[in-house]
Amino acid sequence: MLKIKSVLLILCVILTSSIFAQSKISKNSRETFSRIELSFSIGYSRPLLEAYGNNVTINSAEDVLTIDGKKLIDSDNLGTNRGYGVQTYLKYSLLKKGYVKALFNLGYNALTGNYPGPSDYDIGVRIQTFSLGLGAEVNPLGHNSVVYPAVFGLMRMNFMGGETYHKAGLDFFEVKPRYGYTAGFKVYFRVKNTIDLFTGYSYSYDNTWGKQTEDNITTSGRTIPFRDEKSAVNGLTSNRRVAYWGLYLGMNFFFK
Repeated sequence: MLKIKSVLLILCVILTSSIFAQSKISKNSRETFSRIELSFSIGYSRPLLEAYGNNVTINSAEDVLTIDGKKLIDSDNLGTNRGYGVQTYLKYSLLKKGYVKALFNLGYNALTGNYPGPSDYDIGVRIQTFSLGLGAEVNPLGHNSVVYPAVFGLMRMNFMGGETYHKAGLDFFEVKPRYGYTAGFKVYFRVKNTIDLFTGYSYSYDNTWGKQTEDNITTSGRTIPFRDEKSAVNGLTSNRRVAYWGLYLGMNFFFK
């Protein structure tokens, strides 16, 4: 009889422990959630390489803007010194606990240079990128912790354009596709079982591949070709690389 009671007691302990463990998993773990996540972020961008410049002027007639003395079509740099970006990520967890996730990205980034101009109107330059990207995110600790790090990388197709402006637009880059990459790291902070906040850093090079000399392209009114690869005849002294780093804040959503 004593043996039977002992066996029943052990079974009760095992069953209770199992129920508690399942309860803990359902409360704190995301293993039973959908593998799909959605993420949004907004941040500050800092131009680098030939994207950066700070010497922008306008002529006395107020209709031609120059960057270091050259028009936008063939300037040595693009005259921007700050920017911002907005990103959306659709994620799919490839492994349990979120160690590796596939990424699909839709993004927008604008690099700008805004300067005091005549007639109480500012003058400036704006370089814009609309992007589609595919990549991966790696979470070494998984995504069940209260705080956890991640690294990520994306290959992106970028639709790039831009303009100079004073009162209204002056010269406009013809929008062209370029190919580049983004890489960086994030730190996630769990605020609810279905919501994380995160902050991070990224480096982007939007026209790594697909640069064009646009030698034989003529201007049409105020629309100008986007020359980002130098040639002997297109006026560029070097390739114009559109690169920038970014700091951002965002929210990540899980679905049950």
